[in-house]
Amino acid sequence: MDVRKLALAAGLAAALAGCNAEPKRADEAGRVLLESSMTRHNVKVLRQESDRIEGGLLRVRTLLDNKEKQNVWVDIQVVWKDARGFKLYETSWAPLMLPARYVSTHEIASMRPDVADYEYRVRGGSKTEKPFGKQ
Repeated sequence: MDVRKLALAAGLAAALAGCNAEPKRADEAGRVLLESSMTRHNVKVLRQESDRIEGGLLRVRTLLDNKEKQNVWVDIQVVWKDARGFKLYETSWAPLMLPARYVSTHEIASMRPDVADYEYRVRGGSKTEKPFGKQ
């Protein structure tokens, strides 16, 4: 009887270990966060580059691929960080329409020259022509 309970407990533990609920996914560098299941499945970050522009501001350019047959709205937010990785400031969430089966470029620059790093966040919108479900 105890062997059955032990086997059942081991099987249950193994099954639960395989059910890893992951609300966010980051890229290898830890700079891109896809914050919803819609963005994890339908939007792919193909490439991201950063460089310094006039005034010493940090510019981030991102290629986003909408794999859906419909236009998709996402929200973008960038958290700008100092050289030690602490948040200096963050942008407001801004809507961005990704055309169906198309690669779009999103570009944003910091407002301060002391920015050293960033975190680029993408959260899901809706599969509609207009943001916020308006038809």
